Amino acid sequence: MIYVIGSGPAGVSSSVALVRKGHDVTMLDAGIELEAERRQMLEELTVQKATDWDAVTLERLKDNMRPTAEGVSLKYSYGSDFPYRETEAYVPRELRNAAIFSSLAQGGLSNVWGAAILPYAADDMSDWPLTLEELGPHYRSVLSFMGLAAVRDDLESQFPLYSDNYAAMRTCEQIKDFLGDLGNNRKQLQADGFLFGSSRLAVYSRNRNNHECATCGLCLYGCPYGLIYNSAQTLEELRQHSNFTYVKDVIVQKLEESVDYVKVIGLRRTNSELVTFNASRVYVAAGVLSSTKLVLDSLEAYDQTLTLKDSQYFMLPLLRYRGVPRVINEELHTLAQAFIEISDKSLSEKTVHLQIYGYNDLYRKSLENSFGHFYPLFRFASNTFLSRFLLVQGYLHSDVSATISLKLRAPENGAQSKLILEGGNNGDGQKIVRRVVTKLAENKNQLRAVPLKYLMTIGKPGQGNHSGGSLPMRARPGPLETDVAGRPSGFRRVHVVDSSVFPSIPATTITLTIMANAHRIAAAHNHY
Repeated sequence: MIYVIGSGPAGVSSSVALVRKGHDVTMLDAGIELEAERRQMLEELTVQKATDWDAVTLERLKDNMRPTAEGVSLKYSYGSDFPYRETEAYVPRELRNAAIFSSLAQGGLSNVWGAAILPYAADDMSDWPLTLEELGPHYRSVLSFMGLAAVRDDLESQFPLYSDNYAAMRTCEQIKDFLGDLGNNRKQLQADGFLFGSSRLAVYSRNRNNHECATCGLCLYGCPYGLIYNSAQTLEELRQHSNFTYVKDVIVQKLEESVDYVKVIGLRRTNSELVTFNASRVYVAAGVLSSTKLVLDSLEAYDQTLTLKDSQYFMLPLLRYRGVPRVINEELHTLAQAFIEISDKSLSEKTVHLQIYGYNDLYRKSLENSFGHFYPLFRFASNTFLSRFLLVQGYLHSDVSATISLKLRAPENGAQSKLILEGGNNGDGQKIVRRVVTKLAENKNQLRAVPLKYLMTIGKPGQGNHSGGSLPMRARPGPLETDVAGRPSGFRRVHVVDSSVFPSIPATTITLTIMANAHRIAAAHNHY
């Protein structure tokens, strides 16, 4: 029996590859789920027409999100913090100048992701022991079970779609105008290293009840129709196969490999009962922190410093030359709606990735929270400002970003082992971010927008959730590195298949490549 650990994007992707080849697969998962009350609320919304949705119920989906000028400190899912629960109990960590999450939820952090997807460019993975051509078929395989909202545009010249099954989503008036201005100045922008187009999103065109996007603006809280891809959806499809078994409430703590099998040792989350399983092979897909901790615990490699790589994250407001009237009342989706890729070696040898967002009600709430009781006095000015306001979420390649040192402190006094994570100085990354802002300012007339650099925020290492590389793949792996099949030194039957094995972290979105690489490793199962 093959065991897969974790139900996040890497876990379901490797499971799909194995199940499609006829292997017997058991997935072990902590499997924490949305509370029953909220789940029932969501199920009722999912089958209704959007015009029949209850306003009070919709407000419940927005529970606990508290925007400030710096953004949202913690993104909730349908008003719940279930994606983050119990991680301190089972994946304890101490953070110093770093902000990075793990999840024990069914579906992992895909419960709270932004659904932006873009493959890597060949030049951005030049230090990998495999090529983009080797990943290509697996991008296509992943997109065969993941929804894709996309259009054909200039981005294809560097970032193929890898799918023939996609549909366009409605673009809001702000982004439509913005992309129109970029298109009008295409020649000048391309000459200065800008490549742009509509965003690509892991979003289904219809749900199981045949409902399309309601353009209700609730994307960042959780789609009432479940159109934003969540790996738990693929898990439900896997559970329909006779050769797939799902075992939840299991926290895997150690792997012991012998000649013929791997002993998987864990605890029942519900009662702390010791459980063991004998596996012919194990695919570890628990997320970068949990997977790294599991490997280090299994090797008893305590107090050894590893390097966790990160893609520097920043948020930058843009103020357009002209506004879009009544933007606050427009029916729209609030995921990223445009991508800009910057290739400029005076900034970085690797791509800089920018995701552009139009209006969402968190902007207005942030202003309301800032002005408090005085907000009504500023409502007109606020609405005028928001009609011109766009938000950029930017990322840099890990080569020019701060790293996070990681080590596992040995268990003591009955407590379990603990991850110690310390972010390095990101001075170089901050300099490059500021040069990106300068470049945008130099092109303000082509963008028809001015970057508001004094309102920019630069994230701590790990804050953008584009991290990995703690157990990097190498052609000739050394201690605490992995081979091209994700096998750590000392293991033959254990494969790590999440971002822990990425040699570097390109700026473009991470989840699609996590899934493609996991699928690649698992699809070659019989060759190991």
